Amino acid sequence: MQSNFLKYFFAVSLLFLFGCDQQTEKSVDQLPVLEKDRGIKYAKRFSIARDKDLTYIYLFGNKDNYDITATYLIYKNDADVKNVSNSITLIKSPCKKIAALSSIYVNMLCELGLIDKVAAIDNVDYVNNKEILERCATKKIIELSRGIELDLEQTIALDPDIIFTFGMGDPKKEVNPKLLQTKIPVAISLDHKEETPLARAEWIKFFAAFVDKKEMADSIFNVVEKNYNELKAICAKTKERPTVFNDIKYSDSWYMPGGKSYVAQLLHDAGTNYLWKEDENYGSIPLSFEQVYAKAKEAEFWLNVSTLKTKKDLLSFDSRYAEFTAFKKGNVFNNTKYTNAHGYSTYWETGMIYPDRILSDLILIFHPELKTQIKNEMYYYEQLK
Repeated sequence: MQSNFLKYFFAVSLLFLFGCDQQTEKSVDQLPVLEKDRGIKYAKRFSIARDKDLTYIYLFGNKDNYDITATYLIYKNDADVKNVSNSITLIKSPCKKIAALSSIYVNMLCELGLIDKVAAIDNVDYVNNKEILERCATKKIIELSRGIELDLEQTIALDPDIIFTFGMGDPKKEVNPKLLQTKIPVAISLDHKEETPLARAEWIKFFAAFVDKKEMADSIFNVVEKNYNELKAICAKTKERPTVFNDIKYSDSWYMPGGKSYVAQLLHDAGTNYLWKEDENYGSIPLSFEQVYAKAKEAEFWLNVSTLKTKKDLLSFDSRYAEFTAFKKGNVFNNTKYTNAHGYSTYWETGMIYPDRILSDLILIFHPELKTQIKNEMYYYEQLK
């Protein structure tokens, strides 16, 4: 599988650089020799190739991971990118004025030591990070999206070097045509489409490529990877695997993480028997209350119940929740240990970057007998009272 990918990757690179673009004036001997970043070990939705002056980032938005839906070319010298195909998004490095339209992306940049480069976010209500909040209060960081739609006029006036947003990977379909016309580069993160916790965490390398922080990103991720795998090894020795299920019903559906999702992988690594582990979906699956009740009534643990912090709050949504064994035994846990005034948790800001912290919490919940081997208290989770 890996060897096939490498062959494909370099074939695509050659196609972009040598054969496909009739506008390119450089001869073959002038073109850069790109080297794939082999340090990307888990993420499947992006890949990077570099030479000393240029960085190509390929985004794989479709289900087939090898179907490139966007290409970004990061450069330092204008002379290196003359007559490049207009299908490639050009970004001059390093980006110094950044709009990050997710609290996750803002915190990625903070971890890379670049909070002073963040000029805009989507909505301050989702933020817990005190430094970001202070910069928002003093207008050093502005909001671009209090609602669903981006404030186009304000965004154009800001004229950021790059906008980081989320989507499914195709800028032509997902970015406002008027914004595309401005030539402001828009980079789409597909971390949410990854299938394992470490694959999602590795997206810090994606963000780092735009701000010339490769070494720092590699260093952060290497520590996370080491910690995660050590914790996983501790749990692999456990004989008891308690049953667990997730989430609550919203409107008519109970969205349960699919058996191939990164959440299911986390629960497996934490030594549990996730009740939907046999499901083949990578995203969430919509279920009825009755479907969940039939399978999870006797489950030992229940996780991630929206923003709720008490059992009383949970019952206010649906009194039938009291019939679950996990509720009766008090084994309902939520990632709400630290939240802001709007109820949004630090879990959503930094958990993607540090899945080792989430795994540590889960081990403490499901296997308290292993507490002596865990060096910290809970990062994100608390028990509903």
